[in-house]
Amino acid sequence: MDAHGRRPLATLVGLPAVVGVAAALCATLFTSLVHGAEQLFWTWLPGALGLDGVPWWWVLLLLLLGGVGVHLASRLPGHGGHHPLDGFAFDITGRELPSTLLAAASSLVFGAVLGPEAPLIAIGTSIGFAVHHRLGTEASKVLVMAAAAAALGVVLGNPVVTMLLVLEAMFLAARPRPEQPVLQMVPILAALGAGYVVRIGIADWPGVHVPELSMGDLGSYPDLHVVDLVAGAVVALVAGGLVLAAMRLGGVARKAAARGPFVALLAGGLTVGLLAVLVRATTGADVDTVLFSGQQALSTVTTTTAAGTLVVVAVVKSAAYSVSLGTGFHGGTIFPSVFVGAAAGAAAALLIPGTALAPLVACGIAAAVAAAAGMPVTALVLALLLCVTAGPAVTVPAILGALVGTLLKGLFNTRRPATVEP
Repeated sequence: MDAHGRRPLATLVGLPAVVGVAAALCATLFTSLVHGAEQLFWTWLPGALGLDGVPWWWVLLLLLLGGVGVHLASRLPGHGGHHPLDGFAFDITGRELPSTLLAAASSLVFGAVLGPEAPLIAIGTSIGFAVHHRLGTEASKVLVMAAAAAALGVVLGNPVVTMLLVLEAMFLAARPRPEQPVLQMVPILAALGAGYVVRIGIADWPGVHVPELSMGDLGSYPDLHVVDLVAGAVVALVAGGLVLAAMRLGGVARKAAARGPFVALLAGGLTVGLLAVLVRATTGADVDTVLFSGQQALSTVTTTTAAGTLVVVAVVKSAAYSVSLGTGFHGGTIFPSVFVGAAAGAAAALLIPGTALAPLVACGIAAAVAAAAGMPVTALVLALLLCVTAGPAVTVPAILGALVGTLLKGLFNTRRPATVEP
């Protein structure tokens, strides 16, 4: 191969692989620091201070601190990054990255109901932009998306799901030219593959542990049943409706919060904290089921046997999600919707006789994610990633959920005011 052939190959595969490893390592470091800080503030400090568990006033105090952190980030260059209701953004550079990470860490560590996707994408894009600006070529622009995908793959845990999410985001943003799929997909796949090595390891190196998405034991579901499809349609409407209501109300709150951002953050933190404390007082569920992204509490959904508790958690989690979105906290929209969908499905499995847990959870997750992001393929594959261990028959309910959630999202978009951006 001549020099002209080697250079495009290096741009398509070599550089994305290097950038992917760098992005995955940085994303892993950020998530590890966030998890460590969560343990410090929510477990170690209460124990060291001799507190009995996590008292109500501690929950409120930490969420207030989170609001202060986001406000401080908004005063820095980049203003804390994009608002979560504005969707995925792939334009954060190194200049905006510190404020973006501060705002996201303040939200995630102190209990706001948002996911880690946004700061991880920001880490990846800032690395991609740094390399692109260094190279200064048209072809190197794809490194931004490649690095963002590799960083996002750290929490999604599966290169295929991450690839689909990024591709759907790209195709929703603009209709591609004929040559773009090859020029964009190959570098992204190279970055994802290289970045995934950081997670799973190679040879004698075990990789870097990151908490994985897991629904726990969903039982076995080898055959499809009509009752599960009927119940699944109801679950999809409920789960998708909860997520869309959270986003609609979050958009309304966002307008009000613009008049006094700092006050809104403090009020939002107090509200989320009070919701978590009230759920614990009425149902006995840990505050963790309402607070945070829901990423690490997914397995509790399958072990909860009280349908009423799951209903309360799903509704209140949606409310806390809406408040977090609307009052100015920063983070992603995917993971809270996964939790809401899973809780709705698990509650329905307990309430509707003759139904199974796995198909309703899969249907709920797919509907909620599709409603949140408007990405049916990503919603479907993410639901299958979490539920297919129960059996291949969960695929059909998951497809049903993705369809219902996408249709609800489309209806929501046609009816929302033109001044509100999703």
